[in-house]
Amino acid sequence: MTAPSLEQHPVTAGDVAATLARVHALLDALPTQAYSGLAGREQREAAGSLARLKARVTAHELAAVAAVESSGTARREGASSTGSLLAGDFGRDRRGADAVVRQAKQIDQTPQTHEAMAEGRLSARQVRSIGRALDQLPTTVTPTQREACETQLVEDAPRMDLKLFERHADRVVGHFLTDSDDESDLDAAENDLVEQREKKAWAAAEFWMGPAVDGSVKGGFTIPEAQAAQLRVAVDALCAPQVEITGPSSLSRRSGEVLLDERPSYRTRQGWALTYLCELLPTEKLPETNNLGPIVTINLDHETLIERLKVATLSTGERISAGQARRMACEHRLLPAVFGGESLPLDLGRDKRLFSLAQRRGLEFRDQGCVFPGCDRPPGWCVAHHARRTWADGGGTDLTDGVLLCPHHHRILHDDGWDITFNERGHPALVPPATLDPHRRPRLHDRFRWHADGAPRPHA
Repeated sequence: MTAPSLEQHPVTAGDVAATLARVHALLDALPTQAYSGLAGREQREAAGSLARLKARVTAHELAAVAAVESSGTARREGASSTGSLLAGDFGRDRRGADAVVRQAKQIDQTPQTHEAMAEGRLSARQVRSIGRALDQLPTTVTPTQREACETQLVEDAPRMDLKLFERHADRVVGHFLTDSDDESDLDAAENDLVEQREKKAWAAAEFWMGPAVDGSVKGGFTIPEAQAAQLRVAVDALCAPQVEITGPSSLSRRSGEVLLDERPSYRTRQGWALTYLCELLPTEKLPETNNLGPIVTINLDHETLIERLKVATLSTGERISAGQARRMACEHRLLPAVFGGESLPLDLGRDKRLFSLAQRRGLEFRDQGCVFPGCDRPPGWCVAHHARRTWADGGGTDLTDGVLLCPHHHRILHDDGWDITFNERGHPALVPPATLDPHRRPRLHDRFRWHADGAPRPHA
C-alpha cells in the first residue's frame, strides 16, 4: 500500500521521526534468528519481502539525502560536503556516502523510477539500469518522450531478469532515438548504443598489480564485457567439475583435489584456474618487445636441477622454488637458463653486431631490468647496450660487455656523458658526468647491493 500524498496529509518533522522510530521498533521486535525456524517456502517469502523492504528504505534514504544536499545543511554544519557530513553520522565511510549523494542527485531526473523503488516494485540494480538507459537518450528528445520512455522501462523491468532487461532497454531507447518501429532501424540504433558503450569501456579499461606479499600478488582490473566473457569462459572451463586443479604444486593437477581435506570454495577454484591460465598463455602470439617474445626465463644453476634444494630466479626478479621451476619449465616450455651446467652460447665476439637471444636471456638473469640507479623498468622494456666499447669502435658483442637500459636512460647515457664500469662481481655501475659529480663516483642499482651481513640480495 502506498503512502498518502503530501497534498492530502502534510507530514511534519514529528511525523517523520515517529514513523522511523516505529520502523526501528518493529525490526527490534524481530530477531535475526527468527528466519531459521521457518519452513523453506516461508524463508524464501521472507527473503523476498526483505529485498523489497530494502529497496523501499533505499528510496527513502536517497530522498532524505537529496533534501540534505539541497538545503545546504552540510555548509551550515561546517562540513566539507554532504558526503562527509553523512559519513560522520553513520558508517564512517566517506566514499560510500559520496556515492549515495551522487545517486540522490539523480532523483529529479527519474521520478517514476524512484517512486517505483519507494513502492518496492524495483530493486536498486534495476533502478541503475533504467538510469543508464535514459542517459543514452539524446538531448533533442522532448520531456514527454523521455517520460514515455521511462514509463515503458519501469513497467517492463519487473517482468525480466536483469540481463534480458538491459538488452530490452536498448530496444526501447532505440525506438525513441529513431522514432520508428521498423526492425532494421531498431537494429541499427541498438548497434550504435552498444558500440558507444564498447568505446567507453575500452577508454575506462584499467589493470593493476600490487607488490608481492607473503608469496602472493593482489590485483584488479576493469575490462570491456566481451573480453571479460572470454576470460570467464576460460576460467570456468578450468573450474568445470570434471577438471581437477589443485593449489599445492606437490599434488597432481588431475587427481590432487581428492587429497584435500575439504572441497575448496568456488572462488578458490577460480583463483587456481586463473593461476593455471596464466601459465597457459600462448606467448608466441603476443607482441615482441625489442625483438624478444614475452617469455619469462627461469634461471637456475646446475645444483638446483640435481639437488632440488636451491631456489630459482625468474628473469623479472621473482624467486620460486626449485620444484616449481622444474615443473614450469617442463609443462609450459618456459625457457630454462642453466648456469654452471650445459649453458647456451653467450659470447659472439666480433661475428655479430647485435646481442643474440641467448645473450639477452643472460643479461636478463644478471640485470633483471634497467641498470640505471633507481629505474624500475623490466627487462622486456630494455635494450641491450654495449657498455665498454661500441661495436662500431671495435668492441665485441659479448655478454660481459652488455647491459640492459630502458630507452629513456639509454638516451641519457649517450647525451649526458655517463659511463659504465663493472664491479668485482661483474655488476654494472653507472658513472655520472663530472658536471653532476666532480669525483665521478660509480652508482650501483639497489638490486645489486649487498645486505649489511655481506650476503647478496636473493635476486642478485
